[in-house]
Amino acid sequence: MQSVSYIYGGSGAVEPYTFKGHASQFTLATMTYDARLWNLKMYVKHYSRCASVKEIVVIWNKGHPPEPTELDSAVPVRIRVEKRNSLNNRFSIDPLIKTRAVLELDDDIMMSCDFIEKGFRVWREHPERLVGFYPRYVDQTMTYSAEKFARSHEGYNMILTGAAFMDAGFAFGMYQSDVAKPGREFVDEQFNCEDVLLNFLYANASGSAKAVEYVRPSALVLDTSKFSGVAISGNTDQHYRKRSECLRRFSELYGSLSDRRWEFGGRKDGWDL
Repeated sequence: MQSVSYIYGGSGAVEPYTFKGHASQFTLATMTYDARLWNLKMYVKHYSRCASVKEIVVIWNKGHPPEPTELDSAVPVRIRVEKRNSLNNRFSIDPLIKTRAVLELDDDIMMSCDFIEKGFRVWREHPERLVGFYPRYVDQTMTYSAEKFARSHEGYNMILTGAAFMDAGFAFGMYQSDVAKPGREFVDEQFNCEDVLLNFLYANASGSAKAVEYVRPSALVLDTSKFSGVAISGNTDQHYRKRSECLRRFSELYGSLSDRRWEFGGRKDGWDL
């Protein structure tokens, strides 16, 4: 096997984490546009070398798309050009995806392949759940808060889909359903919150069962948008206000998340501390 250099100077995951003695593969999907092309090139070069990635799907939302040959990739790259710039495109039904598992991963997040592989291993244990690296906790106030709020309450009830594994058929089918249409319309109105909506849909579909699962990433996670000045979320205060509005609206449509809380540290392997 050819050795791969990773951005942190480590080796990443040389082999995948097996489940019941078997390995598997997932599709990596990211949504981007022309102003973030330099992010995408670094992203593809890095993540295409992760052991379990079968294909990278680039959801191209705006501008002139690159040719796949412009990207240094160890796996096939497919660029899916969208007709309009909508965050709902992230969860479009895509019959060309060949794997059950999809990792939705923002193009400005760079983390070790080892932690990507751990997340995939956890998802394979619980494919009915949304499994990811960024937890949030929503209480009765319906005020959107950062991860430290979840830590202070020693639990979470939401996982951001900027870095999350999901069952493509289940998640995308649910997101594009008639039930989700009012939520999708609100996402377009706010140009925000597609990840929040998916969490509400998962919770609504799961009943009282656990719908989300946290996996702790390495402390060495690089946010490349801080170097480019082309962050998707922009102004933090405005971003949080919009997301609080989404929490209130989606609670009206699909029921509250505040009666759910899953504690950190529930796994014997310590991957969720």
